[in-house]
Amino acid sequence: MTEYIQALQKLLLQLTTAEQQDVVEYYREYLQEANITTYEAAVAELGTPQTVARKVLADYSIKMTEQPAGRQSAPAGTKANVKMIWLVILALLSTPVTIPLILVVGALVVAAGSVVFAGVVTVLALLVAGFLGGVTGVVVGLMALFTAPWTGLFYLGLGLIALGISWLVMVVVVRLVQWLIQVLAEMAKWAYRRWVTDRTDKRGDHA
Repeated sequence: MTEYIQALQKLLLQLTTAEQQDVVEYYREYLQEANITTYEAAVAELGTPQTVARKVLADYSIKMTEQPAGRQSAPAGTKANVKMIWLVILALLSTPVTIPLILVVGALVVAAGSVVFAGVVTVLALLVAGFLGGVTGVVVGLMALFTAPWTGLFYLGLGLIALGISWLVMVVVVRLVQWLIQVLAEMAKWAYRRWVTDRTDKRGDHA
C-alpha cells in the first residue's frame, strides 16, 4: 500500500502541498478501511496511480474553472480552461469504457477544429493585411500632407479607418476564441461527469 500511495503522490505535483496531503490521506484511509495492503490489490481496487492521479487533477482543475468570474481575468480563465480540457481528456482516456466514444468525439472535434482553425487563419490574414494597409495609408497620408493636403488627408483617413477596423477585428477574434474554448470546456466537464465521475462516485473514489 505504501508503494501505491508514494507513486500517487509523485503524480500530484501540480497540486498545492495541502491538496496533495488531502488526496493522499483520503486514499490511505480508503485502502486501510478496505484492508488492502499490497500494490497489486490497490491497483485492482482503484486502478493504477496514473489513472487515479489523472482523475484527481481533472477534479481540481474543474473546480478552479468554476471559481466566481471576478476572481480571475479572461486570459487566466481561458488558460485554466485549456489546461482543464487537457486533463479531462487524459482522465477520460484512462477509463477503458469510454475509449471508443472518445475516438468518435475526437474525430468530430478535430473536424470542427479544422474548420474553426481555417476560419481563424483567414480572419488573421485579413487582419494583418488591414493593419499593414492602415499603417501604409497613415504614412503616405502624412507625407502627402505637405505637398497635397487633401490627398494626404484622404489617405490618412483611410489608414486610420483600416487600423480601427483591424483593432475591432482583433477584439472580435479574441472574444470568439475565448468563447469557443469556454464551449469546449463545458463539453469536457459534461463528458467527465457523465463517464468518469458517475462511475467512480458509485465506487467511492475521491471527488
